[in-house]
Amino acid sequence: MTCPKFLSIVISLLAFVCCSSSEPDSKKPGPGTDPEPNPPTPTTGEFVYMQNGKLYSPQGEELALWGVNLQPCISWEYNDRLKKRGIQQTASALKQVAENNLDEVKRLGVSVIRCHLTPGDFTDSEGNLVESSPYLDVLDYMITGAAEREIYMTFAFINDMGSRYISNSMWSTLDREEWIHNQEAVEKSKNYITQLLKHTNKYNGVKYADEPWIATWELINEPAVYSYSDIKSHSTYYEIFKTWAKANGQQDNSAAYEAYRQNLIKDYIDGMYLTVRDAGAQQPIIWSHNWHRYRNGNLDVFKGALASKADAVSCCNYPGQDLVSQDYWANPKDLTSQDYSGWFNQYFDDVNGYGWLTLPDYNSKAKTVYEFETFFNQSAYLYPIQAQYFRALGVQMATMWTYTMQEYSQYFAGSHFLSLTCTPKKAASFMVAHEIFKNTALGTTYDRLVNEQIGTNFVISKNHDLSIFSSADKAYYSGDLTNWCPITLSDEVKHVMGVGNSSLVSYSGTGIYFLDEENGELFVTLEPNHKWLGEPWNSLQSGKVTSLDYDTKNTLSINLKEWKDGSYTLYKIENDARTKVETLNGLQNISIAPGDYVIVRE
Repeated sequence: MTCPKFLSIVISLLAFVCCSSSEPDSKKPGPGTDPEPNPPTPTTGEFVYMQNGKLYSPQGEELALWGVNLQPCISWEYNDRLKKRGIQQTASALKQVAENNLDEVKRLGVSVIRCHLTPGDFTDSEGNLVESSPYLDVLDYMITGAAEREIYMTFAFINDMGSRYISNSMWSTLDREEWIHNQEAVEKSKNYITQLLKHTNKYNGVKYADEPWIATWELINEPAVYSYSDIKSHSTYYEIFKTWAKANGQQDNSAAYEAYRQNLIKDYIDGMYLTVRDAGAQQPIIWSHNWHRYRNGNLDVFKGALASKADAVSCCNYPGQDLVSQDYWANPKDLTSQDYSGWFNQYFDDVNGYGWLTLPDYNSKAKTVYEFETFFNQSAYLYPIQAQYFRALGVQMATMWTYTMQEYSQYFAGSHFLSLTCTPKKAASFMVAHEIFKNTALGTTYDRLVNEQIGTNFVISKNHDLSIFSSADKAYYSGDLTNWCPITLSDEVKHVMGVGNSSLVSYSGTGIYFLDEENGELFVTLEPNHKWLGEPWNSLQSGKVTSLDYDTKNTLSINLKEWKDGSYTLYKIENDARTKVETLNGLQNISIAPGDYVIVRE
């Protein structure tokens, strides 16, 4: 289901001082480096595309997409989480869930949503689409809603999480390894993929293959193949291997099996690649390389994918997963204070960790991270470090697993927990990380990671559990800056996002807040006051974990240069309608409850 650095402009972007937890003596430059000399001129068209090992937007801009996994359209999410909160398993109810959470992640600033599809929810025993399935309906709706919000999407065609809506679906009888080894299943998978790509979205009339807001297609979520020892227990597939070995002058041994698997992977990817292209889809195709260290013992699988037609490769990133037992939901552990600098350093250097991504052999493949998370960790600084790490590895798209939807977020706790309202400091750090990700040059030289970094326009601090991004236009911060803010925030910014107090905003509430100046008006969003009732990492607890208060008024003072003295009118916004609240003489000490507002000059 799931799985597991930064940088300088002195010579490249940000200098990493190995395993340091003390503040640096001097400030480091901010994200961004000079572009590569004489880069190739990209072509343009209607869709995201890959050229020379990089992903580009239809307009020819190098992509840097940061987002979440979000899946109201799969039955596992429903049965494991939504059902417990009384949500009905109907298209109308699940579409409302999709609508609510698309709005929420849009406020979180995501630029891409990933969802690994579980075709057992909407395909039969032959891989044909079951058009009556509510999950196919919700998938249509989610794609339309994301496109309307100008959020890219990426989908893995195939996954199975033990929950299926269609009782006779082909996926109910197959082991994960059989998705590749079983040629009948491969052909049925091709049938499913062809029908899905040619399926016309009932909400916008666009075929999936023709949807420009679908950025990429991933063939399988965390694919698996049998090892040499395991294949011997599956007589049908073992005989296929022995026939191949004999035809190719090979012996029945592990070396021959590695050659067979390399060929098997390449043929599978190339066959699916042609299926996607024959169905009319032009978007880049991704092959997943699973968890870190998966290359160790599976070099043949990597070689097969490298030789294939796949446009991109992906992996995941979960610092902390090695620190709990394999059944981690049953063995929760608070890892918020854990120092991961050594972990990041170790696996960046290890070719069987993440070092393979930087090998010259992979210059022709784009790189993505299909899942990442800080793992039993509610820190407000670690996401930005991951963002730096990914850019150093050449990653252009990264999606957190998995967004905690608002319908159950107050009752949720565990290893993967991100919510705009229920984890405000972590959510703010996620937005800081997004800014760092897209403002850090791809492939920035990786020196050594430090937990305490001060650049010209960013701050990352484990000691203060804080991250900051500052530019001429934005000021984002994941915690209170009253006692420590080592960089200057411009009071001329147009966008502020934060938790706690800063030189720009004083706010007594505990939720995340947003200030956005647009067309001479100042829009203010105050998320609900937040309070932990339990431990956010403890997946064994029951009942409500988070209290959200939408009613208590807080005190807000705004200290932006263009919004100080003068008379203003405060309006509350509900359902796109404005209702006057009061006239203000200046913007200090405003008594205000959580909600959406706009401030207009008199």
